[in-house]
Amino acid sequence: MTLQQLRLLRAISRAGLNISAASGALNTSQPNVSRQIKALEAEIGIELLMRKKNRIVGFTTGGRAVLQQAERILRQIETIGDIAQDARGGGEGRLIVATSHLHARYTLLDPFARLREKHPKVELLLIQADIKDLPRLVQDGEADLGISTGDAQATRSSAEVATLKGEVIKRSAIMLRQHPLAAKKSLSLADLTHYPFIGYNPRSVGGRMIADAAQKAGIDLRPIVQAEDSDVIRAYVEHGLGVGIVPTVCIAGKTRLHAIDATHLFAATTVDVSLRRDLYLRSYITDFIQMASPKWSASAIKRALTAPAAKARKS
Repeated sequence: MTLQQLRLLRAISRAGLNISAASGALNTSQPNVSRQIKALEAEIGIELLMRKKNRIVGFTTGGRAVLQQAERILRQIETIGDIAQDARGGGEGRLIVATSHLHARYTLLDPFARLREKHPKVELLLIQADIKDLPRLVQDGEADLGISTGDAQATRSSAEVATLKGEVIKRSAIMLRQHPLAAKKSLSLADLTHYPFIGYNPRSVGGRMIADAAQKAGIDLRPIVQAEDSDVIRAYVEHGLGVGIVPTVCIAGKTRLHAIDATHLFAATTVDVSLRRDLYLRSYITDFIQMASPKWSASAIKRALTAPAAKARKS
């Protein structure tokens, strides 16, 4: 058994069972990938992959168990490399951050630029992904950090992944400056029902948050637009088609819009940073976390990684 065979097995998983993509990721040939995996299966005496007409269609039960152990072994090998890099003082490294549209577009622009300036030898890769995929990307090691929006009270920490609860995300009701609601200093959800409402897809985090608040208030707030991201909501509001609720960070500098703070109308949501508990915390990782969520000190991050799952959030 070789480390290269384990790397190939991991690459197949990460490439969605696509041998061509897996071979490309490791700069080898498709025949070599197939040959190495078959050699590994012959050595341990079980089939790892389910095949149908020379096509891989999935992992066997044993294959999934072996893949899980391979992931752990390879992470440990990579950690040894990180420790050696720190000891040499070279400053090189790689940080992979997976995040949703909101944070990729708005909250991480400044941290991304600041990290590149502070750690110029670190390769920073930002992956915009569906929020539902972020936990898997972090747990499987495809991303070092996951940054998303979560409930301020709940925690998604587990035995393998710690979730750090960051700053509360402020939200604003937005409208054109000449809109009748713009004369108000504060709003209620009932105020919004008198005008066309531009909202989120009800299955999204923002959509569920608004729907829950409306239900609790006993009002019917039906959006005429169900958007997947804040940019679409802002665009429709800018065209005078209604009013909307978006994170305040999305409207900085938008002179055509009037904004009224609406954070108090909804259950608080926070900037969540997720990372594996076995992640070796190099200085650039803690620096990036602090840039994205300043309330977390380096020592607090280290404590969170070793805390029980139910306590791995900042009080």
